[in-house]
Amino acid sequence: MFRKLLAAAGVGGAEVETELFTPGVQPGGVVEGVIRLRGGAVGQDISRIAVEFVTRVEHEYEDHEGHRDTGFGWTHVHGPLHLPAQAPLEFRFAARAPMETPITFYNGRQLPGAFVAVRTIVEIQGAVDAADTDPIGVGALPAQHVLLEAVERLGFHLRSADAESGHIRNTPQQLPFYQEIEFGGSHHYPKLNQLEVTFLAAEHGMTVVLEADKRGTWLSEGSDVFESLWVDYATLGQRDWAGELHHRLLGMSSRH
Repeated sequence: MFRKLLAAAGVGGAEVETELFTPGVQPGGVVEGVIRLRGGAVGQDISRIAVEFVTRVEHEYEDHEGHRDTGFGWTHVHGPLHLPAQAPLEFRFAARAPMETPITFYNGRQLPGAFVAVRTIVEIQGAVDAADTDPIGVGALPAQHVLLEAVERLGFHLRSADAESGHIRNTPQQLPFYQEIEFGGSHHYPKLNQLEVTFLAAEHGMTVVLEADKRGTWLSEGSDVFESLWVDYATLGQRDWAGELHHRLLGMSSRH
């Protein structure tokens, strides 16, 4: 009885370890791995075993801002089952990364501030759940790479990336957050202090949202200006994306 109470408090309970066979992935790709369980001091009933992706999301509260690790792209692996005391069990899994998964790498560089991991969840009846979290690299899709490279060709300098809680209006966004990739201003567009790029990727194309901080003048205050465009993966190489972005950015610079 005492050992069961200890297990219910998370002492002497099951242990979990996850090994990823896929060190890196792209949005829409599959991460494979194995979950290893070892029973604790007593047998335990497990409700489910699952994996999900996790990223650090900025949330706005009434009086401050804070970051919270947020799960998404949940995949069922196994369960319910009984895990005998000290027993070792293994479960292979394949988890597909959602198309809107934040990217952490572009052009061989890590995006400062970007973080994605795979979290294993073992729900144990009457006990503290066991969990294991493993960071993973998420590389840019070809279309994302092309657009980011075009932004840099226009003189913007990569600063950082983060994920923001909420939805962007009038977009096909699926996840409850979106990634912003921030660039410092370009001398080609002196009216724009900085540029933030958001990709909302889907199976056959992606929405690209541009947000720029426009400088104020003695006649008007500074403001945020927005633009969006659609990128079709099938025709990606048929357009001059630097030219397209240049046209959009000039329009954003001239707005009142």
